[in-house]
Amino acid sequence: MRILFFGDIFGKPGRMILLTHLRDIVASTKADFVIANAENLADGKGLTEKTLKPLFAAGVDAVTGGNHLWDREESHDFICREPRIVKPLNYPKSAPGHEVYTIRKNGFELDVISICGQIFMPPCNSPFEAFEGFLTTRIESRPLFLDMHAESSSEKRAMGWFVDGKATLMAGTHTHIQTADEEILPGGTAYITDVGMTGSHDSVIGVRKEIILEKLTTSVPRRFETSDLGLMVNAIIVEANPDSGQAVSIERLRYKVEV
Repeated sequence: MRILFFGDIFGKPGRMILLTHLRDIVASTKADFVIANAENLADGKGLTEKTLKPLFAAGVDAVTGGNHLWDREESHDFICREPRIVKPLNYPKSAPGHEVYTIRKNGFELDVISICGQIFMPPCNSPFEAFEGFLTTRIESRPLFLDMHAESSSEKRAMGWFVDGKATLMAGTHTHIQTADEEILPGGTAYITDVGMTGSHDSVIGVRKEIILEKLTTSVPRRFETSDLGLMVNAIIVEANPDSGQAVSIERLRYKVEV
């Protein structure tokens, strides 16, 4: 089975990339499952029903969230109602949303989970304890996809070793910068520190670069605005054995597109 995962879909430019190109990308990669990190979907901050439903209609099977998932208060009810939105495992149980979603498609099954890091991140529980707790509650053993949403590359790398042989794929998100360290770990887990950002790369991680430059050079706060220049796909495609749950290959996708 083949798993296609898009790193942080940022704002309208990121959404338009998927709406315009997803069908062709799925065909070229022969993907069975399509997953995306969607915590930056609505103008770079949170998601809404209006911004997410078209992506589901276009062929996205599930989306993962991180620390920005709940930034839009008006979307909390939608997050509770929509099981295809996966919240981080290590946030409080009372936080709106679902901790795991099982995709059943093309004769295959895949569990999707998300975990946030603790280093340089908002307060949350231990990602390592959360993952261990999740494993103890699993009734059925299926191939497992993990989005590790974290700032620290060392924390993501440590999590990769921690879940090796227990997850089919551990893909890092949050920094919006794709790393060139994709590999299959010894236990059969596909790993990459960060998948990157699908959206405008003529920017500073999605925001108009002149705004960020002014803020950093003057220390005066500015309202962030999403850039729409230099659109790029940042994603990975992973092939895995559906019986053993072990990954066979992982490939980075990074290229410019037009919408």
